Amino acid sequence: MTYISYLSVVNDGLQNYSLYEQINNTAYQGIPIFINYTSQIDQGLISSIINTTVDNSTSSMSLYSFELSYSDIGFKYDSQYLKYSYGDGIFGDNKYQVFPFGFSSGNNLNYKIKMSLPTRGFSNKNYFYLHMTFLSGNGPELRVTPSSFVNDTTKPILKSYETIYLNNFNYLIRFMISDTYGLNYFQTIIDNNVLEFHVDSLISGDIKNGVFEILYDAVKYGSTKNSISFYNHLDSSSVYSPNRDYSILSHTIQVIFPSIQLKSVDHLKDIKDISFMFNDVDITDQIVDNIIYFSFNNIDNYKNLPIGFTLTDPRTLQDSDFINEYNQVSILNSVYSFAIWDEINSRFYIKFKIPANTSPGVLDWMLIFNKENYILNTQLSDEYQLRIDNTKFDSYGPIVTSIVKYPDTTLGWLFTIEDEINGFKDGYVTIRGSIDSSLYNYTLELSDMVVGSGDKWKGNYIISIPYILNDCVPQNYEIYYAVFIDTFGNVNKYYKRLTNIELDGQISLDSSANPFINYLNDMSILQVSTLNMCNQIDSPLPELKRFWVSRSSIDVGSLDRLIVFDFDAQDLDGLKDDQYPIVYITDMNSRIHECISTIVTKNRTDIEYTCTMEVPIGFSHPYGFLISVYGFINRGGSYRGYSASDLKDSGFTWFVETKEFSVTQPIITDSSAIDNDGGDLWLYGRGFKSTNKVVILSSNGESYSSAMTVPSDSVILIKNIKPTNDSINVHLTNIQQPTILSNTFTIFPKVYYFNYSAPTPTPTSTISPTPTPTNKPQICLGNPVCGGSEKGYCKENVGCICFSPYVGLDCSSKVIIIPQPKPNEDKPTTIIDNKNNNSSNVNNNYQVTSNISIIAIREVNSINGEQVKIHYIDKWYYNSISSTISNYQSTIINNNITTTINVTLEWFEKKSNITFANQELIMNPSTIKYTVELSSYKFSNKLNNLQVIIEAQIQSNEKDICSGKEFGDTTLDNSNYIKLQVSSNSIYGRFLKRGIVDGETVTIANELLDSKLNSISNENNVQSYIGIVVGQYETSVIIDPDFSLLLDNQAVNSNSPNSICSSSGSSLTKSQLAGIIVGSIVFFIVLVIIVGIILFSKSIHIRIIIYKIFKKSKKTY
Repeated sequence: MTYISYLSVVNDGLQNYSLYEQINNTAYQGIPIFINYTSQIDQGLISSIINTTVDNSTSSMSLYSFELSYSDIGFKYDSQYLKYSYGDGIFGDNKYQVFPFGFSSGNNLNYKIKMSLPTRGFSNKNYFYLHMTFLSGNGPELRVTPSSFVNDTTKPILKSYETIYLNNFNYLIRFMISDTYGLNYFQTIIDNNVLEFHVDSLISGDIKNGVFEILYDAVKYGSTKNSISFYNHLDSSSVYSPNRDYSILSHTIQVIFPSIQLKSVDHLKDIKDISFMFNDVDITDQIVDNIIYFSFNNIDNYKNLPIGFTLTDPRTLQDSDFINEYNQVSILNSVYSFAIWDEINSRFYIKFKIPANTSPGVLDWMLIFNKENYILNTQLSDEYQLRIDNTKFDSYGPIVTSIVKYPDTTLGWLFTIEDEINGFKDGYVTIRGSIDSSLYNYTLELSDMVVGSGDKWKGNYIISIPYILNDCVPQNYEIYYAVFIDTFGNVNKYYKRLTNIELDGQISLDSSANPFINYLNDMSILQVSTLNMCNQIDSPLPELKRFWVSRSSIDVGSLDRLIVFDFDAQDLDGLKDDQYPIVYITDMNSRIHECISTIVTKNRTDIEYTCTMEVPIGFSHPYGFLISVYGFINRGGSYRGYSASDLKDSGFTWFVETKEFSVTQPIITDSSAIDNDGGDLWLYGRGFKSTNKVVILSSNGESYSSAMTVPSDSVILIKNIKPTNDSINVHLTNIQQPTILSNTFTIFPKVYYFNYSAPTPTPTSTISPTPTPTNKPQICLGNPVCGGSEKGYCKENVGCICFSPYVGLDCSSKVIIIPQPKPNEDKPTTIIDNKNNNSSNVNNNYQVTSNISIIAIREVNSINGEQVKIHYIDKWYYNSISSTISNYQSTIINNNITTTINVTLEWFEKKSNITFANQELIMNPSTIKYTVELSSYKFSNKLNNLQVIIEAQIQSNEKDICSGKEFGDTTLDNSNYIKLQVSSNSIYGRFLKRGIVDGETVTIANELLDSKLNSISNENNVQSYIGIVVGQYETSVIIDPDFSLLLDNQAVNSNSPNSICSSSGSSLTKSQLAGIIVGSIVFFIVLVIIVGIILFSKSIHIRIIIYKIFKKSKKTY
């Protein structure tokens, strides 16, 4: 067994660590570890300040802009994060951003940073400091002087303060603040973390005299030892310490953060009767739902206590924030299941899930009462332990075991991703250019695996970077972020630098869980280069030609907070494809939200972009927010960005007002957890006091209401949610005022099944087979459905299950019993004649001929699908194995390597069951099966695939008919099918989605090639080409399609999908057409007679016409 851990690096030089191992029940011995570290953090980053400006043109704020040049200090930008803080020099809240924010022009070797920050323009402080740096190096410190100094020491006044217990570990903190200049934000420091709240928590009044409510987790944050500071918009603060009177008028009320109060009990001695629904659980390849039961002595002391539960095995802790940003391990996390009191049995119970393939033995867990009091299972006797067993242990995510770089015509990598126990599920890779910081994001899923290269346990994946040869910048492209996840949630991550996601959370990184752990000694494998493929282009900077903002002001308390940005950019040498500029909005406290654009239209020089974002509740109220846009990149390797002041100078919208902030509009922002048994549900948000009805919409369309309690404007309790395994949608309204309506909020219940059963032991271990590819669920078709009870039946989420000899998506086609075709001794071609088998046809000379042939082997590029080579097979050697089996052999030569093609045709006269590639298949009577085997093939490139091309054709000698073609998924055997039909006869081919490659069962694919190989089809002749796709292989490939002739319930007609009909062909039969024609003629004659009678007596000319019509009609009929 292998253990991997990570160590904190304090500084450069020799580090001394100790690893302890247990030698008996009471003693440990230390193993010293000495490691010498060299820091790679860039230090001493001093830039040149080239410009600072202050713009006081708006009444509500000032615009402070500055520009920094990194052209003279030789510092190359390499995806480091930009850290800046804005404060009074005593305490500043750090903000973090990465490219492209702030990068106004240049490239990574020579660039400028320009930012605009909002200031109120007035303060009671003489100046603020703006600190900027990359990583932890030194950076410029800029002094920001407000345009107006206000000599006023007024501070926020706390008028009331209370805490209300809600549920689990959650409390509601409500307080009222008054201040002449309005409350800006309030904050506290807990466990060295800054906890900051803004005006989005305002629930009544306004920022100058209002009531605020926040939700507070008393275990995650709970402490009675911290002060809270309230800051106004004049930058003055009031600090209130715990246990200190906050008002002369109210000595009895104190500012104390809530915590779970326990009675004087010894919970470790009181706990008893611990048991589990399932114990000695086998978790091999399965997540097991379980329940823990327990009780206490002195039970009345515990009945009303919230009691949390969590597993503390490595797999569960990986999902929890048990490592804080100072790398200190905390056993507490925020992912709990909570106890429910069972009055009937006088005990608590808690539902939970045991992760699959975690460490066997005793599974660690804990019960939590408050932040300081909890019970660990290791403190309890053996009878109270949860024991698990498994034959597989996997707590590590997928890793890359092979990397092949492609720096030639295709720029990128071929990865072999391996996870031998759980299997690879999906992943995400980010690549950056070293000169222009161009960004490429790739999502990897099993469907992206190179066809035929393996399975979820080991397979090949290709990542290619788009570029235009000789029209690009010479630079390296490097993987700087990757995350790979296995099927049971184990995650491996690689960081070259921190991303925005990680910068918003913890900073310490566990580099041991690295998917590239096999390449730590040579990380250059993660770089590919265009240095020899591109010519440097000396191009001007991209230019913003248009920038449109959908609104100039927003009510940041309304439901409609969407804002749209449309803009055009131009570069005469061409903007780089697949690069998406980002629009940023910045509030008064330098908080930033981003909106990543998408491309609307483009040509070589011009691109139109758009993006839509929802402005957060209360964002930058009441002073408005700034707009900036960065990240335009051209093909010459230069980037461009526009700060708010740049947008303003260019005449574009740069500022949006946020004076309005509706506090009565109901908005649901979050909810408590709920499981599939239903029960009580808490909603969190704002404006709830204006509502009195909840509407719950189930996934089945059922709508119902339920009783609700509204303890405050920001919290609602909904009783008796109905049990469901599916999501529900919830919204709030007012019965008397229906126009009061909240947003719709979707809730996903946690689903428990409790269907564990111990596995039956097997005598020998076997290698897990490749899972059968699963087709998508299909709708049952037909009238009657699935052809009626004699032909098939409907299986939910599968489709029609047909009884032999019926086939098809609606079981309307019947396999025709025909004599065995005579073997073709020249080539593996089957010709099936079906003369007069269609009893509905009155033509005695009616004949249908079907033809199935193997015609070629085709090598294609797996990335773009382009053909590399095609080998047509003209010469075959025939061998009769038996009366029903024929064998054909041929060879092709590619790159001096001979590949043998071995084809076996087997005729099934009766219905039979066979097994191929570990899958049982039903062979209908009168079916011909093709088994194709290829020996080793010399591929031209490791990126290429191989296709076995099969031609299928059906034709009829009948005229005035229609033909049709279908290609899709079968319903039961997870295959593809091809159906070629003329009139009411069809040739039906089944192509399995699995084959045997190098002795292993693997997934393959089937592709319709009609458009690429120019198939010919008309009203009585349908031709199709199917490519059976296999990936790279070493020694052999075996595939196994089969074909049958069908008789269909209904002939194909002009209304059928993909039909081709003759000019006289239609959806009507000849007899139907004849009837219509006769009826039309008779109707015409009657009409003429009626008119003629009217005119008969007056016109001799009319008499002659009527006489001729009657005479002609007698000759015709």
